[in-house]
Amino acid sequence: MSDAPHRPRTRLRWALAIGWVVFIAVIIFCADRRLLQPVFGFIASHPGSDKAGHFLLIGSMAFLLNLALGVREVRCCERGWLLGSFIVGVVFTLEEISQLWLPTRTFDWGDLAGDFAGIFFFGWLAKRVAMRRGQV
Repeated sequence: MSDAPHRPRTRLRWALAIGWVVFIAVIIFCADRRLLQPVFGFIASHPGSDKAGHFLLIGSMAFLLNLALGVREVRCCERGWLLGSFIVGVVFTLEEISQLWLPTRTFDWGDLAGDFAGIFFFGWLAKRVAMRRGQV
C-alpha cells in the first residue's frame, strides 16, 4: 500500500513544526536584543504570564515536533522518551543556561520548569492525538 495519501499531512505537520521553530527563534532573538520591550514589559507586569508563556510556547513546539516525527521514541536513561520532546528539552535547557552569559537575559529555574511542564504535557497530548488517529 502506498503512503502517498499521507504525504500532504506529513508535509503539513513538518511545515507547522518548522514555522513554530522560526516563531520561537524570532521571540528569542528579540528577547536577547531587548526588542519589543512593550510586549515583554506587559508580560512582566502580569504575574505568572511568563511561566504560562513558556509552558504554552515550548510545549506547543514539542507537540508539533512530536507529531511531525510520528511520535517516535528514543531510549535514554533506561526509559523511553518521545524524540520531539527530548530534542526540545535539550535545546531549551541549553537556551536557558546560555542566559547565564547574556547581559540582556536572566536564567530562571521557573522558566525552565514551565518549559519542562509544557514539554511533558504537550508530548503526552501529541501521543494521545496520534493514538486516536491510529498513527501509533
